[in-house]
Amino acid sequence: MTFMPTKQRDKVSSYKNLRSLYEQNITVNSISETMDTCHLTDDAKSIKNMMLMKDYDVMGVEDHGIVIGYVVRNELKDGICHEYYRSFSPTELVSESTPLIDTLFILKESNRIFILEGNRITKVVTLADLQKPPVRMLLFGLISLLEMHLYRIIYDFFPEETWKKHLNPHRIQLAEELFSLRKSRNEAIQLCDCLQICDKRDIVLNESPLRELLGIESKSKGKTYFKQLEGLRNNLAHSQNLTTQNSWDDLFLVLEQTEKLLGACEKV
Repeated sequence: MTFMPTKQRDKVSSYKNLRSLYEQNITVNSISETMDTCHLTDDAKSIKNMMLMKDYDVMGVEDHGIVIGYVVRNELKDGICHEYYRSFSPTELVSESTPLIDTLFILKESNRIFILEGNRITKVVTLADLQKPPVRMLLFGLISLLEMHLYRIIYDFFPEETWKKHLNPHRIQLAEELFSLRKSRNEAIQLCDCLQICDKRDIVLNESPLRELLGIESKSKGKTYFKQLEGLRNNLAHSQNLTTQNSWDDLFLVLEQTEKLLGACEKV
C-alpha cells in the first residue's frame, strides 16, 4: 500500500474544501427568475402576446391563488389558458437550496426547472439562465481546480522535471520564460507551476500509466475531452457565449467528464 505524504494529503483536503465551496454554497437561487403567473381563464393569445413582450418562454398558471402548472409560449393559440397549461412534473421541481452544479445536471434532462420556496412554486430556471455569472464562476472554478490537481500530480509523478520528455522544446522554453519572469518577482514557484493547460494535457496523455491512473480511456478520447475543456475555458475567460461552438449537450458532457476526472485526481 502506498501512503500519501501528509503535505500532499493536506493539499488534497484543501482542494476538496475549495471544491465544496463551489459545489455546495452556490445554489439554484443564484440564477433563478421570479415567475409571473396568469389564470386558467385568461385568453391564451393575450397571454402569448404579453409573454412575447416580456421575452418569457414559460409562465405560471394560478387557480384560486395557487400555482398549479405553467404554459409554454409557443403552444398558446386560440382559447383560454386552461386548454394549454401543463401540470408540474416531479422531475421539474427542485428546492431553493439545490446546489447549482446539481441544477446543471437536472437541466441536462429538462429544458426548464421550477423552484419550490416552502410549499409554493415561485421561480423558474431555463437553459438561457446558464449563461449567467454564477454558472460561469462555478465552471471556471472547477476547471481551475482540475489544473491545480494536475500540477500537483505532475510534480509528484515526475521527479527532477522528467515531464519535459513529453513536451517539445518550444513549450518548455515558454514555461522557462514565464518561470524566470515570476521568479524575478520573488514568487516561490516550481517550473511546472508555469505549465499551461495544454502542456499538462500532453504530459498526462503521453504517460500511459498516469493516463490509466486517472481513468482516461485512451489518448484520442483524452484529446477530445481536453480540446472541449480548453474551448470552454476560453469562452469563460473572454465572456463568450458558453455554447458558441458546442451544444448544451456537449457542455454537460464536458462537465460530467470534469467531475469524473476531479474525483480520480482526488484519489491519486
